[in-house]
Amino acid sequence: MDAQPLIIQAVAQYRLLNRLSLEIEQAIQNNAFAALPALCVQLDQAQAAAKTGDTDLLALLRTQPERRGDAATKEWLALMEGIHARNQRLLPHLNSIMAVQRNELHTLKKGSLVLQGYRPGSVQTGRRISSSG
Repeated sequence: MDAQPLIIQAVAQYRLLNRLSLEIEQAIQNNAFAALPALCVQLDQAQAAAKTGDTDLLALLRTQPERRGDAATKEWLALMEGIHARNQRLLPHLNSIMAVQRNELHTLKKGSLVLQGYRPGSVQTGRRISSSG
């Protein structure tokens, strides 16, 4: 089997992953959290597509080690390394955002429980006022 089409496809997929990763990083840095769900769905789809190709390509590179020095293979590896480095940079920032969100959720739940326990002291009901006179 010829490795060139697989490598070209893998490079294209990782360029897409890299672009999506950059867009996610920019959204996080700009606090544009509304854009993240759509970007994450696109990223998940692109990762699923790349996973199958990666398996085939890695198997092929094991049988044809001379292909490891190709420019396309080097670009594929460089893209993977760049995405990995970006993910490592973003991880502490995302963990801090998640900690703040967890704290806010905990505060809201605590407030909700406090309010559920609150009962007004007097019951207000409508009564008819009658005057006898």
